[in-house]
Amino acid sequence: MPQLKDLLQNHLSQQETSARAFAERAGISYPTVLALLHKGSVPRKPAHREALRRELNLGQDIWASVLAVSQRDGIDIPSEGPLSLRQMVLKALLAQGFTEQTFAKVSNVPYATLMGMTRKGAIPRADTLAVVAEKLGLALPEVMAAAQRSRVDRVHDGAEPVSDVILLAPDEVAEEDAPAAILGHAPPASEEPPFLSQLAADRIAEEGVSVAGFARTHGIPYISLHQLLTTGVPPQRSTVLEPLAQALGLSEQDFSRSLRRSTETPTPASQPSDDEASTPLQDALRELVRSRNLTTKAFAELADLSVLTATKLLKHGDLPGRVSTHEKLRSLLQLAPADYQELVRRSRSEGSVRESGPDSAPSDAPTLEELSELIRRLGPRQRSALKRFILDLT
Repeated sequence: MPQLKDLLQNHLSQQETSARAFAERAGISYPTVLALLHKGSVPRKPAHREALRRELNLGQDIWASVLAVSQRDGIDIPSEGPLSLRQMVLKALLAQGFTEQTFAKVSNVPYATLMGMTRKGAIPRADTLAVVAEKLGLALPEVMAAAQRSRVDRVHDGAEPVSDVILLAPDEVAEEDAPAAILGHAPPASEEPPFLSQLAADRIAEEGVSVAGFARTHGIPYISLHQLLTTGVPPQRSTVLEPLAQALGLSEQDFSRSLRRSTETPTPASQPSDDEASTPLQDALRELVRSRNLTTKAFAELADLSVLTATKLLKHGDLPGRVSTHEKLRSLLQLAPADYQELVRRSRSEGSVRESGPDSAPSDAPTLEELSELIRRLGPRQRSALKRFILDLT
């Protein structure tokens, strides 16, 4: 199955149209199309995905297979033959326009459970499988048979104990007794719950916002979220834990298990590499550098910027703080003021964990030097009040 970026490149070639013209016709931003063409980054927004499907004139089933093989850690979904549970659920989700996040909201199945099924091939409990089958309009016996095949595969891979599996043909599984037959009247193999830090990092990436933006949206103190991502140490106060659990879409039981593991073994979240996340402005600048075959130093000279600033723009996706720098970049990209402002706006709102990651503060936050100078000017009482305020935040 070809990847989405290959299909789009072929489409542009056959239609003899540019990426910019395609973006305007489809109602998708130009940087989003560039990110897909040059990095294979599949758009996160369902509306953008549907616009691409319509423009490429693909049916829902083929589209689901294309998305499945194109996303990070993509998998092939065969057009014929039995499917694994992971393939079956992922195909149904994508064909119906869902992401794991949007389906979690309509089904009340925990987001972490869905991510485990579609990204790692995990097999949830039988009652969860029944809910997934119902919400996706799948036949329960077929879902249970797929779970059985997947469990057998996990045994062969050493990820599942053989004692928990009973081999049955798909037509031997009746709908009313499918869960018990597949599980052999034994509880499913226990899996260690994911760390809260990684769940939070994955959710932030899924929502396509910065760490600060995620914290503001869900009412979580930024410092507490920053500490969780960078150190793995979970918050202790219930006023922080409750909105965190809601933001992650976890049941009380799943959240408690992850909290217990994170408290016993604090583990920082792993961050995506530079190739896995970027801002729209960063994508546009990288495309400019690539098309003109520029080095970072040559780009800095062309834009009349320091090499340090150029590196921050290209490598880290930092947004400039000076109006003059924005004007230089706008001129270099040959964009109208309104188009450039839209590019900057999207870069602020659609950033990833990496672009405003755990080690970076919100874009409008004061620098360390400014904070140090402010603290030096405080009197003893003001310093004491500031200390209490910081303790309350954490």
